[in-house]
Amino acid sequence: MLWLYAVVFILLASAAYAAVHGAPWVPTRRRDVARVLRLLDAKPGQTVYELGCGDGRVSVAIARQTCAKVVGVELSLAQWLAASIRGVVYRATPSYKEGDSAARGSLRFCLADAFSVDLSGADAVYLFLMPETYAKLRPKFERELKPGAVVVSYVWPIPGWTPAERDHREGTEDLYRYVR
Repeated sequence: MLWLYAVVFILLASAAYAAVHGAPWVPTRRRDVARVLRLLDAKPGQTVYELGCGDGRVSVAIARQTCAKVVGVELSLAQWLAASIRGVVYRATPSYKEGDSAARGSLRFCLADAFSVDLSGADAVYLFLMPETYAKLRPKFERELKPGAVVVSYVWPIPGWTPAERDHREGTEDLYRYVR
């Protein structure tokens, strides 16, 4: 029984660590996922990173709907485990996009800090973190993202950047699309 308490403690401590470092788990609303997909405009074969992927729901939607290569990055062990399980289910379930059961993007989840992941291969990045984390990530984006890479932020704009598009709809959260 002691091992169970230890596991619960480790999972809770990991989630608390992530929350303190700018990534508390607050999921993207289901009703906003289609808007995220539209703004990312990912194509088959492109690489999309989701920073702070939580339980992996949005990463799976991106892979399933766009056939892109998706990398979900999560700092919390508990959320990473949930995302990894979701990824196993995704890989085991056929895709029926446009009637083609073979059409599916690749998907992987990594347990890492967003600041330690190399984004130089990213065609697009989606993030929903705390606003102060956006400001800290901006120099990394400017250093690592290739010209033409798309960044979509949920709820808050990236300080110092002018969005190419702002998706604002009554009753939903704002989405900001940037092109490097």
